[in-house]
Amino acid sequence: MNGYKKEFMGKLPTGEEIYSHTVSNGQISISVLDYGATLHRFVHNGTDIVCGYDTLEGYLNGSGCVGGTIGRYANRITDGKITIDGLDIYLEKNSKGICHLHGGNEGFHKKYWYVEDGLTHEGWPCICCGLISYAGESGYPGRMHISVNYILKNRSLIIDYRAETTATTVCNMTNHSYFNLHGFDKPGIADHKLRIFADKYTEVYPDTLLVTGNRPFVDGTAFDFREEKTIGEDMDKTGLAYPGYDHNFILDRKKQEVFEGVKLNLAAVCKVPERKMTVLTSKPCMQVYTGNFLGNGPDFKGGVKQQQHHAVCFETQFEPNDPADPNGKSYLTPDKKYRHITVYRID
Repeated sequence: MNGYKKEFMGKLPTGEEIYSHTVSNGQISISVLDYGATLHRFVHNGTDIVCGYDTLEGYLNGSGCVGGTIGRYANRITDGKITIDGLDIYLEKNSKGICHLHGGNEGFHKKYWYVEDGLTHEGWPCICCGLISYAGESGYPGRMHISVNYILKNRSLIIDYRAETTATTVCNMTNHSYFNLHGFDKPGIADHKLRIFADKYTEVYPDTLLVTGNRPFVDGTAFDFREEKTIGEDMDKTGLAYPGYDHNFILDRKKQEVFEGVKLNLAAVCKVPERKMTVLTSKPCMQVYTGNFLGNGPDFKGGVKQQQHHAVCFETQFEPNDPADPNGKSYLTPDKKYRHITVYRID
């Protein structure tokens, strides 16, 4: 393995020491924090392409889940309701009192994770993060054992999510990194050219972002990225009260690749003159969020001021509000193991 290092970031109020763990493979370098299993840096050819903070305090005080591992459930669950064996269970409603969002007030992105030093995955540099999520946290049933492995292989960052539970629950983990392919210190992502391999999207109410239950085709809408266009081209036509995207795309799954026996869907290709990033995932959906609420938080690394539309998130996931269906894909039972993979490949 090439270039492992460990840097002290600070202490949590509960006393745990937080470090930034860095690995590289000569093409890509990443740094991950014990706090939130957070992707702190993603450096390609000397350019850091993810937003983050210089200090632990930035992560503790900032909003937007910057770089964090999201769980147990990424995105919104209307009324916080899940149904198990005919019984309605209500999770913490931490977003405007109307829904459960990103695992609640103590979601995985706000947890202390155990990070093993200096591991490799079949010879590739790897940062392995582990967590126990206890039954009852934010209302979730079941005790869960979770691992998230960040693996560098050639030109790709691979995030390998695994989990087991002692009781039926829901699980839908993702990463909430904010990408600016020019470099996180550049002004914005409106000029990024984007193609999304999705025929449908999940419609939401513009005032709450809760799902309506409709899954319209993208044809003739601002959500049609089947042919490459800039992110900014139709940003003011999404129906939200402000310009930008914060929507789930339902992947068409027409193009797939296999990684370690797991079929990955081609989700998106995003590019600028300096580089191109391809997103692949075993999940059926991907949320695209254009940093609509960035701008008022702590400065990013190096004193860089936040701006609206500073960066874009590609959050691979199950569909928002999937647990509303008792047969939803996000339900995890003790006899099954959760494993999903997302790849960010740089060219």
